[in-house]
Amino acid sequence: MQLKKQWIALAIGLALAQGVQAQDGDDRFKLSGFGTLGVAHSSEDKADVTSDFQTDRGVGASDATSGRLDSRVGVQFNANFTDNFTGVVQAVSEYAVTKSYRPEITLAHVKYRFSSAFSARLGRISAPLYMLSEYQRVGYAMPWARPPQEVYNYLLPMDGIEGQYNISAGDAVIGIQGFYGRIDSEKAKVNAMRGVAVTVDKGASSFRASHILGRVQYVTDDIDALFDTYRNLPIPALAAMATRLDPRDVDGSFSGIGYSYDPGDWFLRSEVIRADYAPSISGKTTSGYASVGYRHGSLTPSLTVAHVDVRGQEMPGALDPFGLLNGAVASNNANRHSYSAALRWDVRDNVAVKFQASRVQNHSGSFGSLDNIQPGFQPGRGYSLLSASVDFVF
Repeated sequence: MQLKKQWIALAIGLALAQGVQAQDGDDRFKLSGFGTLGVAHSSEDKADVTSDFQTDRGVGASDATSGRLDSRVGVQFNANFTDNFTGVVQAVSEYAVTKSYRPEITLAHVKYRFSSAFSARLGRISAPLYMLSEYQRVGYAMPWARPPQEVYNYLLPMDGIEGQYNISAGDAVIGIQGFYGRIDSEKAKVNAMRGVAVTVDKGASSFRASHILGRVQYVTDDIDALFDTYRNLPIPALAAMATRLDPRDVDGSFSGIGYSYDPGDWFLRSEVIRADYAPSISGKTTSGYASVGYRHGSLTPSLTVAHVDVRGQEMPGALDPFGLLNGAVASNNANRHSYSAALRWDVRDNVAVKFQASRVQNHSGSFGSLDNIQPGFQPGRGYSLLSASVDFVF
């Protein structure tokens, strides 16, 4: 937490210091914002669908219909101190693990362009996990009511440094991105997070591949209580098993590959990611989606199919006479697939209305990444998720 504050303070401090020296200009400073007013309904009444693993309460068991899943508002301040030196501060209010809409600083960094090809950012940036990481909170920038949750299930900022180098190769632009930092949130921490991403843009096509390493700690009160108890049991084999499954200090890796083709009238987008935290209870998750849509005037209908496969978890079985460790492993089985139909209607240049219907089918024994599990919940049961939202930018 202290390091996080230092990164933010340094980024803002540098920006303000440079801002004092800068001359006033009409285009030097800009305030903008974005937001989503959304409502969703889930047919699953024994568990909650949540926006990502940082949220404890969503739609389903808590409320059959709720605005918590998608609604948010954000404001962003951009400063162009010189042609080469810029700064960004962004705050977002959304329902989070704090069980409130308390605003959080999601971006706070400065950027310096050393040349036309190379630039670097320092401070709080979007964790560069996906093709849409830079604006995955901005619903207006996407054709769906929300990005496919099977892949886009982390909305976390990274505190650190990033460098971007662009190479022109004929009609293509190749971007090489390297980064180092850490994630420090209420439930998850990633230390020594480092990685590289390569993008290739040519005409209507865009390709991205990334690989990230880090020391991952997934911590909640329940996880602390469970693993502290099991690791201290006077049963050596069970204590050793708990040590292997403990998710609180694991070397993990995250890899992704994505492709999009968007000539204007229609689009195709697909991504596949692999998150490996085995042998902890998080296991190895491979997930992906493919989405195709067609633009007809102000309307954009689209269809999306997505899939999640989790493996690499050890089930203690009969070795666990209390059943709690078996239950923790079972609850992390998120295997599922989904089909979604969405319709975007651009009612104004800065306002879009969206409707989306999804059918999610949890595989046999799967909890499907649902939260707030209630008595009577049936693993492997499918459910429907209906959504409507208004996205805007200003």
